[in-house]
Amino acid sequence: MITLELTETQMQDILQMVYLGEWMTQAYGSNEHAQEYEELIQKLYEVAHNNGIESDVNYDKKLGGYVPTDEFETFCDELIQQYDEHTFWEELIMRMATKELQAQGGESLSSVEYEKQLQILIRKYEQECNEHGIEHLTFSKL
Repeated sequence: MITLELTETQMQDILQMVYLGEWMTQAYGSNEHAQEYEELIQKLYEVAHNNGIESDVNYDKKLGGYVPTDEFETFCDELIQQYDEHTFWEELIMRMATKELQAQGGESLSSVEYEKQLQILIRKYEQECNEHGIEHLTFSKL
């Protein structure tokens, strides 16, 4: 048995990390460890609830288990939205810059020159996206 002493704030931080991690592993399909994760989550939620963190976790009699509160889920969902927004732009910029560099014959460049040219294109796409968002984005084959 492992014993761990945490402050209330540390436990709340762990609950957030667990919620976010569980969301990531379950968001796009099944996870072979879903049952084990759910059992661990239930243990953590139970400990939190039994130690006065009802602002984050409640016991649901209908489900027969512990669930995050609406407020807790809203907070975590806002973190997920911020992550998604940042990741969207980062991926779009990187993929567009890489695509353009490949179209310019980037595979013939040395790795140092390739990276240098890629960084120039990344800055170009960052500026465009920061100034115009998706306003100028089109698909030429539609």
